Amino acid sequence: MIRRISRCLAAACLAVFAALVLSPYQAQGMEKEVVFIKAFYPLDEPRFHCIDIPGHRDRVRTTAALLVHTCKEGIWNLDEQFDPAAVAKGMLRMPEYGLCVAAASATDGAKLTLKKCDGTALQNWRFENYRLRLKAHPDKCITIGTEPSRLTRGGRRLPSRHMARSLALAACSEDALERQLWRLERPMQRTGSIMPFK
Repeated sequence: MIRRISRCLAAACLAVFAALVLSPYQAQGMEKEVVFIKAFYPLDEPRFHCIDIPGHRDRVRTTAALLVHTCKEGIWNLDEQFDPAAVAKGMLRMPEYGLCVAAASATDGAKLTLKKCDGTALQNWRFENYRLRLKAHPDKCITIGTEPSRLTRGGRRLPSRHMARSLALAACSEDALERQLWRLERPMQRTGSIMPFK
């Protein structure tokens, strides 16, 4: 009986401690769950590609076509963050901008851009078996381009040497499998960016 009471007291103390410790983080919005939409395979970038908006910080171009970029682990990455709760409901929503990924059309090669979230057919997705398919056109998948990755503008002048590659809608196929598989993964908690592998 004494042991049970002491266990209850310990649990209560831990709950109070957690509330006291976590509240400053919650006040800063740190409890917000976000994920990267990260390529399942590294392709030609061992640090992996993530779906990204062109530009960086105040130069982010939310009207430009989306691409994949070296995952921004350990550095500013609001332009790679997605809301996992929205993904579960079929919307690829970027909480920092309040916009959702939409295909320009349901045809091969259609660009992907950010639009006001309205749940229309071209921004309604199904994440299934690691593929992101248009729900109304399940034969169309979000696909990384076949071209080799190129150094980004910042990658040419910074030691991080970040890489980018195109992104579009394409027919879901075995031939494109490695470029069509994705995983939802929380950004790594690092103190600095992952540098290029030698």
